[in-house]
Amino acid sequence: MSELQQFGGDWTIEKLDILTGYLDAYLTALKNFHFKKIYIDAFAGTGSITTRDGQREIAGSARLALLADNHFDQYYFIEKDKKKAAQLQQMVNVEFPKLSKCVHIKQGDANTELTSICSAIDWRFNRALLFLDPYATEVSWTTLETIAKTESFDVWYLFPFSALNRMLRRDGHMEQSWIDCINRLLGDSNWMDEFYKEDPQIDLFSDNKIIKDASSKDIEQYILRRLKDVFPAVASNPKVFVNEKQSPMFLFCFAISSNNPKAQKLALKIAEHILGKKR
Repeated sequence: MSELQQFGGDWTIEKLDILTGYLDAYLTALKNFHFKKIYIDAFAGTGSITTRDGQREIAGSARLALLADNHFDQYYFIEKDKKKAAQLQQMVNVEFPKLSKCVHIKQGDANTELTSICSAIDWRFNRALLFLDPYATEVSWTTLETIAKTESFDVWYLFPFSALNRMLRRDGHMEQSWIDCINRLLGDSNWMDEFYKEDPQIDLFSDNKIIKDASSKDIEQYILRRLKDVFPAVASNPKVFVNEKQSPMFLFCFAISSNNPKAQKLALKIAEHILGKKR
């Protein structure tokens, strides 16, 4: 019996709508260019998603990419879980036999597999659209740097905002493992100076030296600045997905690694238009 990924809510559908909207525009815009087009899904899952009550099933990002009217020349689906990777392979074989020869399913760690793909392909003749939808904080900043260096990627990154914010304790008392995780996620330790200040209430009877001094908007802007440190072009209006209490859960960011001004302008125009649509 197939094991489906669990549905996250209406924001999951909105996320996929944004991705497929860009995917269609991307394939249309590049269809007359000589280089080959590659789609990479770094947390591909099984290809299907089910609601928490088990009453509804929707197509996941991998299946949606394969369903597009225009096709990529190559597809790379990365999934760490061996069982899910096998189910994904079965889905491709059964539902998309004509595309199976250009689909590569990599069972392993997303950071390792992405680094391997980046080094194995000659980016003078290829362009890639990458979807990063981690389960939590799996994406390392060094992986983003490797991707940016190819100068050939358009990247959609569902940044784990709430996971980061939960680790940013108000009193500044964080376990070393949390600090290491944030450093890996954001690429350095400068976030400490950005998000914390000296506690004005400190006295002889308190050991609290710093206190969190960053709003959700401050954290969002810092994430965008960090992305701009690596990528030459980043969409200015990322989509913020919130929970029932209107607290940010994810930040859906778009970045392009190309240094070509025309490519940047076109990609940002499409991405920012899609991100700005009311749903």
